Amino acid sequence: MDNPNPYATPSVPATVAGSTYSTIATDAVIDQLKRTKPWVRLFSVIIFIGAGFMVLGGIAVLIAGAAMFARNAAGSGSGPTTINGSPLLGPLIGISYLIFAALYIYPGLKLWKYASRIGDLVANRSLLSLEAALNEQRAFWKFVGIVIIAVFALYILIAIIAGIAVVAGAAAMQ
Repeated sequence: MDNPNPYATPSVPATVAGSTYSTIATDAVIDQLKRTKPWVRLFSVIIFIGAGFMVLGGIAVLIAGAAMFARNAAGSGSGPTTINGSPLLGPLIGISYLIFAALYIYPGLKLWKYASRIGDLVANRSLLSLEAALNEQRAFWKFVGIVIIAVFALYILIAIIAGIAVVAGAAAMQ
Protein backbone atom coordinates (compact mmCIF):
# COMPACT_ATOMS: atom_id res chain seq x y z
CA MET A 1 0.00 0.00 0.00
CA ASP A 2 1.53 3.31 -1.05
CA ASN A 3 1.30 6.41 1.04
CA PRO A 4 0.01 9.29 -1.19
CA ASN A 5 1.74 12.64 -0.95
CA PRO A 6 -0.89 15.33 -0.23
CA TYR A 7 1.28 17.93 -2.01
CA ALA A 8 1.74 15.97 -5.26
CA THR A 9 -0.29 16.67 -8.38
CA PRO A 10 -3.30 14.40 -8.82
CA SER A 11 -2.65 11.19 -10.70
CA VAL A 12 -6.21 10.83 -11.94
CA PRO A 13 -6.62 11.97 -15.56
CA ALA A 14 -8.66 15.10 -16.07
CA THR A 15 -11.99 14.70 -17.79
CA VAL A 16 -13.69 16.86 -20.35
CA ALA A 17 -17.43 16.28 -20.79
CA GLY A 18 -17.23 12.87 -19.16
CA SER A 19 -14.39 11.46 -21.28
CA THR A 20 -10.73 11.01 -20.47
CA TYR A 21 -8.63 13.91 -21.75
CA SER A 22 -5.34 12.87 -23.31
CA THR A 23 -2.33 15.06 -24.00
CA ILE A 24 -1.48 13.06 -27.13
CA ALA A 25 -3.46 13.27 -30.37
CA THR A 26 -4.77 9.96 -31.66
CA ASP A 27 -3.14 8.11 -34.54
CA ALA A 28 -6.29 8.50 -36.65
CA VAL A 29 -6.30 12.30 -36.26
CA ILE A 30 -2.61 12.55 -37.04
CA ASP A 31 -2.97 10.27 -40.07
CA GLN A 32 -5.85 12.29 -41.52
CA LEU A 33 -4.02 15.59 -41.09
CA LYS A 34 -0.77 14.08 -42.36
CA ARG A 35 -2.57 13.03 -45.55
CA THR A 36 -4.08 16.53 -45.85
CA LYS A 37 -0.77 18.36 -45.47
CA PRO A 38 0.53 17.96 -49.07
CA TRP A 39 -2.73 19.30 -50.49
CA VAL A 40 -2.74 22.26 -48.14
CA ARG A 41 0.86 23.03 -49.08
CA LEU A 42 0.00 22.72 -52.81
CA PHE A 43 -2.87 25.21 -52.52
CA SER A 44 -0.64 27.56 -50.56
CA VAL A 45 2.02 27.48 -53.30
CA ILE A 46 -0.64 27.97 -56.01
CA ILE A 47 -1.95 31.02 -54.16
CA PHE A 48 1.58 32.46 -53.91
CA ILE A 49 2.18 31.84 -57.63
CA GLY A 50 -1.16 33.48 -58.47
CA ALA A 51 -0.24 36.48 -56.33
CA GLY A 52 3.11 36.71 -58.11
CA PHE A 53 1.41 36.73 -61.51
CA MET A 54 -1.00 39.40 -60.28
CA VAL A 55 1.95 41.54 -59.16
CA LEU A 56 3.61 41.13 -62.57
CA GLY A 57 0.31 41.96 -64.31
CA GLY A 58 -0.23 44.98 -62.07
CA ILE A 59 3.26 46.29 -62.79
CA ALA A 60 2.75 45.74 -66.54
CA VAL A 61 -0.56 47.60 -66.51
CA LEU A 62 1.00 50.41 -64.43
CA ILE A 63 3.85 50.77 -66.92
CA ALA A 64 1.46 50.68 -69.89
CA GLY A 65 -0.80 53.21 -68.19
CA ALA A 66 2.13 55.51 -67.45
CA ALA A 67 3.29 55.21 -71.06
CA MET A 68 -0.20 56.10 -72.31
CA PHE A 69 -0.36 59.02 -69.90
CA ALA A 70 3.04 60.31 -71.05
CA ARG A 71 2.04 59.83 -74.67
CA ASN A 72 -1.17 61.77 -74.08
CA ALA A 73 0.72 64.55 -72.31
CA ALA A 74 3.22 64.77 -75.18
CA GLY A 75 0.38 65.23 -77.66
CA SER A 76 1.33 62.39 -79.98
CA GLY A 77 -1.65 62.00 -82.26
CA SER A 78 -1.10 58.41 -83.35
CA GLY A 79 -3.65 56.01 -81.91
CA PRO A 80 -5.61 56.04 -78.68
CA THR A 81 -3.87 57.62 -75.74
CA THR A 82 -6.45 56.83 -73.07
CA ILE A 83 -8.55 53.92 -71.96
CA ASN A 84 -12.25 54.75 -72.19
CA GLY A 85 -11.41 58.43 -72.22
CA SER A 86 -9.56 58.46 -68.89
CA PRO A 87 -5.76 58.53 -68.71
CA LEU A 88 -5.93 57.37 -65.07
CA LEU A 89 -7.90 54.16 -65.70
CA GLY A 90 -4.79 52.13 -66.64
CA PRO A 91 -2.87 53.01 -63.48
CA LEU A 92 -6.00 52.42 -61.37
CA ILE A 93 -6.36 48.94 -62.82
CA GLY A 94 -2.67 48.27 -62.17
CA ILE A 95 -2.99 49.43 -58.56
CA SER A 96 -6.10 47.28 -58.08
CA TYR A 97 -4.13 44.24 -59.33
CA LEU A 98 -1.44 44.99 -56.75
CA ILE A 99 -4.05 45.35 -53.99
CA PHE A 100 -5.66 42.02 -54.93
CA ALA A 101 -2.23 40.38 -55.02
CA ALA A 102 -1.62 41.61 -51.48
CA LEU A 103 -5.01 40.20 -50.42
CA TYR A 104 -3.98 36.79 -51.82
CA ILE A 105 -0.87 36.67 -49.62
CA TYR A 106 -2.75 36.32 -46.31
CA PRO A 107 -4.69 33.13 -47.13
CA GLY A 108 -1.56 31.69 -48.72
CA LEU A 109 0.37 32.34 -45.51
CA LYS A 110 -2.40 30.84 -43.39
CA LEU A 111 -2.42 27.65 -45.48
CA TRP A 112 1.38 27.48 -45.35
CA LYS A 113 1.31 27.86 -41.56
CA TYR A 114 -1.45 25.25 -41.32
CA ALA A 115 0.69 22.75 -43.23
CA SER A 116 3.68 23.60 -41.01
CA ARG A 117 1.61 23.11 -37.84
CA ILE A 118 0.49 19.72 -39.21
CA GLY A 119 4.19 18.88 -39.56
CA ASP A 120 4.71 19.89 -35.93
CA LEU A 121 1.79 17.68 -34.91
CA VAL A 122 3.21 14.69 -36.75
CA ALA A 123 6.58 15.28 -35.07
CA ASN A 124 5.44 15.70 -31.45
CA ARG A 125 1.83 14.39 -31.39
CA SER A 126 0.73 16.94 -28.78
CA LEU A 127 -2.72 18.42 -28.49
CA LEU A 128 -1.15 21.88 -28.42
CA SER A 129 0.20 21.26 -31.93
CA LEU A 130 -3.22 20.06 -33.04
CA GLU A 131 -4.77 23.18 -31.56
CA ALA A 132 -2.22 25.39 -33.34
CA ALA A 133 -2.91 23.66 -36.67
CA LEU A 134 -6.67 24.02 -36.28
CA ASN A 135 -6.24 27.68 -35.30
CA GLU A 136 -4.42 28.38 -38.58
CA GLN A 137 -7.15 26.55 -40.48
CA ARG A 138 -9.83 28.57 -38.66
CA ALA A 139 -8.08 31.84 -39.53
CA PHE A 140 -7.97 30.81 -43.20
CA TRP A 141 -11.68 30.00 -43.34
CA LYS A 142 -12.57 33.16 -41.41
CA PHE A 143 -10.74 35.25 -44.02
CA VAL A 144 -12.43 33.36 -46.88
CA GLY A 145 -15.83 33.90 -45.25
CA ILE A 146 -15.25 37.63 -44.85
CA VAL A 147 -14.11 37.93 -48.47
CA ILE A 148 -17.18 36.04 -49.71
CA ILE A 149 -19.51 38.28 -47.70
CA ALA A 150 -17.73 41.38 -49.05
CA VAL A 151 -17.98 40.12 -52.64
CA PHE A 152 -21.69 39.35 -52.25
CA ALA A 153 -22.25 42.82 -50.79
CA LEU A 154 -20.37 44.31 -53.75
CA TYR A 155 -22.51 42.27 -56.19
CA ILE A 156 -25.67 43.54 -54.53
CA LEU A 157 -24.39 47.13 -54.67
CA ILE A 158 -23.50 46.77 -58.36
CA ALA A 159 -26.93 45.25 -59.09
CA ILE A 160 -28.66 48.15 -57.34
CA ILE A 161 -26.56 50.74 -59.20
CA ALA A 162 -27.18 48.95 -62.51
CA GLY A 163 -30.91 48.83 -61.79
CA ILE A 164 -30.99 52.54 -61.02
CA ALA A 165 -29.02 53.27 -64.20
CA VAL A 166 -31.46 51.20 -66.31
CA VAL A 167 -34.48 52.93 -64.78
CA ALA A 168 -32.88 56.36 -65.19
CA GLY A 169 -31.92 55.56 -68.80
CA ALA A 170 -35.43 54.35 -69.60
CA ALA A 171 -36.94 57.46 -68.02
CA ALA A 172 -34.60 59.72 -69.98
CA MET A 173 -35.57 58.10 -73.29
CA GLN A 174 -39.25 58.94 -72.80
